[in-house]
Amino acid sequence: MSQIFNPATYRFFARLHLWLGFAVGLQVLIWLVSGVFMVLFPIEQVRGEHLRAPIVEQDLQWPEQALTLQHILNAPSAEIYSARAEYILDRAVWRLETREGPKLIDAISGADLATLDEAFIRRIALARYAGSGELISLSLVDTPPREAFLDKPAWHAEFGPDDPASFWINGQTGDVRAVRTWLWRAFDFAWGLHIMDWHTRENFNSWWIKMTSIIALIFALAGSILAGLRIARMVRRTS
Repeated sequence: MSQIFNPATYRFFARLHLWLGFAVGLQVLIWLVSGVFMVLFPIEQVRGEHLRAPIVEQDLQWPEQALTLQHILNAPSAEIYSARAEYILDRAVWRLETREGPKLIDAISGADLATLDEAFIRRIALARYAGSGELISLSLVDTPPREAFLDKPAWHAEFGPDDPASFWINGQTGDVRAVRTWLWRAFDFAWGLHIMDWHTRENFNSWWIKMTSIIALIFALAGSILAGLRIARMVRRTS
């Protein structure tokens, strides 16, 4: 037993703990700080749900002059998996799920709404925004940034100065794909630091985090053993 509590053992774990602390100490601090930050806010607030007005179900009758589903299916198109009739605001459309992705067809004219026009997107943005700010700008972005989570053209609606937010609206379907605020961007940055993926902020199985986690575990174990040795030495001195 005396071999366990000898000075050489104590010095070994003290040095191990010290050098491992140099290796991973900063990242452990980042894990703690980013973790604390991320649990401070409800995820609904981070996602800007309080600024997203719910879709109000409208009691609108389907237009008598609307094209039938059979007419839509007979029209030349990509392979269709499913179709449903719906309203976007007060506009009757057929929403098709195709091999190439979702597609909207104007239920009255049969026009393929490949990209919704700016005036209609403006109405959607104003209807879906629940904050007290105003629409500052509206632009079509061919290659949206990562925060939009869209790989196709999207409309970027910027609101402010009160309750500032960025709305990313799918240019093909009119769906509000994402609501981004300063809090979401700060949370996203903290998440990237936390999982050690500073670019895509999606990969939490990289070799960086695996290696650092193993070293941090050994660091914690060495610290625990070192604390145990200190306590044991104090007990021996007082006994």
